Amino acid sequence: KYYDNFGNKNDVNFYTKASQQFGKFNVFADLQYRMVFYQANSIKFNDVNDTFRFFNPKAGITYTLNIASSIYGYFGIANKEPRRDDYESGSVKPERLQDYELGYKFKNKKTNLNINAFYMKYKDQLVATGALNDVGSPVFENSGKSMRAGIEIEAALQLASKFVIQPNITLSTNKNKDFYFERDGVLTNLGNTNIAYSPNMVIGNALTYSLIKTLQISLLTKYVGEQYMGNIDAEKSILPDYTTSDLNINYEWKINKGIKSIVFSGLINNI
Repeated sequence: KYYDNFGNKNDVNFYTKASQQFGKFNVFADLQYRMVFYQANSIKFNDVNDTFRFFNPKAGITYTLNIASSIYGYFGIANKEPRRDDYESGSVKPERLQDYELGYKFKNKKTNLNINAFYMKYKDQLVATGALNDVGSPVFENSGKSMRAGIEIEAALQLASKFVIQPNITLSTNKNKDFYFERDGVLTNLGNTNIAYSPNMVIGNALTYSLIKTLQISLLTKYVGEQYMGNIDAEKSILPDYTTSDLNINYEWKINKGIKSIVFSGLINNI
């Protein structure tokens, strides 16, 4: 009887932020100390009375090359506690992430470009197993050591007075390291395997045409590369690559009498 279960979670945060400009350099730091007090019981796991203490520092630096472009670097640590569903599946370790990023930004009247390279190092990342629990929700498990690395590119280009194109692409590798799996009662080291539901390529694009100033029509296209629906690289778990296209229409009705405007939006999926 799930409605007889008890759960109580208290979240306490302390943080400080600072940023400083040194000529063409801008430096920032964000320090957070977070405490999570969690009590719960369930028919599926022993009573929980856990306290998590997380220190999440972040820091970054931006260098302005000229009026239109800049480069930046970033490092941050983030921690996340397991959810109630994770306790039920036996995954009770918190997730820890070290995130390194390096990027370039360019912006003028007709072009907006952002290139970002990232390396994300995980300890006990909660990854989807591909299985579902008894109510149809995805089951997650701690994967030990894992990583995600890649590059993201996004842009907005003014092709003509009424046309704007907004392409983006992410190329990445997403791996569990020294992943262990129990098969036929034997615990086996599968080495480095692909993280479930993590395609190596995702491409998107929005092509927008402004019929009039208050009416925009957008064709939204997305390509998602091949991915695995589990963490053991089983051929039968491959989800093939696919492409979708949606049509979005936005109309803004200017009023300026107490109400500035009303926006009407229509979306047709998978045209």
